[in-house]
Amino acid sequence: MFFGALGGCTGTLLASPFYMIKAQQHAQAVQSIAVGFQHKHTSMLDALQQIYRKSGVPGFWRGAFASMNRTLVASSVQIGSFPKAKSMLKDNGWVTHPVLLSFCAGLTSGTLVSLANSPFDVVTTRMYNQPVDENGRGLVYRGVVDCFTKILRTEGLHGMYKGFWPIYLRSAPHTTLVFVFFDKLLYFRDSYIFPQHTN
Repeated sequence: MFFGALGGCTGTLLASPFYMIKAQQHAQAVQSIAVGFQHKHTSMLDALQQIYRKSGVPGFWRGAFASMNRTLVASSVQIGSFPKAKSMLKDNGWVTHPVLLSFCAGLTSGTLVSLANSPFDVVTTRMYNQPVDENGRGLVYRGVVDCFTKILRTEGLHGMYKGFWPIYLRSAPHTTLVFVFFDKLLYFRDSYIFPQHTN
C-alpha cells in the first residue's frame, strides 16, 4: 500500500498541471450552458501561458495537494484490496478459474477504489477549477480541508459523491483490466521466462 501510494503521488505531482488544465477545459462551455467558473482557455498552450502569466511557476501546482490526496487514497486502496479480495474469493472456493479470479478481485478492488476516491475527486476538481486572485490564491476554497468542509456543510454527503457513476465506470474497468493483465504477465513470467519462480 505504501509503495502504491508513493508511486501514485509521484506521478500525480508531475502530471498535476495537465490534470488542472483538463479540469478547467472540461468545465468550459458557451455562456448559455456554462456551469461554474470559466477560465476561457483556447488551447492547452494558451492555458499554460495564462497560468504562468497570472501565477508564475507555482500556479501550475495549485491544487496538487488535493490531487495527491486523491491518488494516495486510490493507489493505497487499489494495491491493498486486490490481493485480499483474491485470497478471500479463492480460499472460500467462490471463484477458482485463474482469469475469472483476477477479474472478480480486480472488480472488487475497483469498486472499493471508486467508493474511497470519489470525495477526493470532487475536491480536486473544485480546487483546480476555482477562480484565483492576482496572487494565484483560490477565491472560493482556501485549501483541501476548507473545500471538504464547505462541500459537506452546503451540499451534504451527497455532494461528496457527485459524479460517482462516471468515476466508477472509469475506475472499475481500469482497475479490473490492470490486475487481469498483471496476473497474466506474472503467469507468463513464471511459466516461460523464469520457470523456477513459483507463486
